[in-house]
Amino acid sequence: MLIRARIAVIAAVCGVCACTTPSHDPPASRTPEPGPVWDQPETAEVTSEIAARVVLPPTAEMLKAALANDPDAMRDAAALTGTCQAASTCPAQFGSCSNWSTQSLCNETCGASFCFCRPVRLCEGDPPEPRGVQTFNSFRVCFDPAHNACTEWTNTTTSFCGC
Repeated sequence: MLIRARIAVIAAVCGVCACTTPSHDPPASRTPEPGPVWDQPETAEVTSEIAARVVLPPTAEMLKAALANDPDAMRDAAALTGTCQAASTCPAQFGSCSNWSTQSLCNETCGASFCFCRPVRLCEGDPPEPRGVQTFNSFRVCFDPAHNACTEWTNTTTSFCGC
């Protein structure tokens, strides 16, 4: 009985802290809404609808992989950039595009929010775990009629428990 009371107190304190602590998630992506994830499947959220229209030239490795139409080679070329890229789209004149690359993990953080078991009365065992957030990048290369190249980027964010 004492253990259940401790778990209830820890859950209440963690819930208050999670609501009042600022998030440290990556700035280039939207974070999923807080909620239960122990007994629910992970959800992905694509954030490319807020993309800026800019001309970003691809690296030589990205262009080579895109021309070969190899999504896995494109993922490996994207990983060489070393950071998450902000979501972006090419201007309208870049109408001919390659396929999207396979997603590449570019950032993983362990946030201040927590995962909870729902309904709480059925929870047993450990207190809530911290929620982690992973950000994945994917890109494609687009060409204009003069064969100039432009890179489009998209972000996908997922959350998980226990980081």
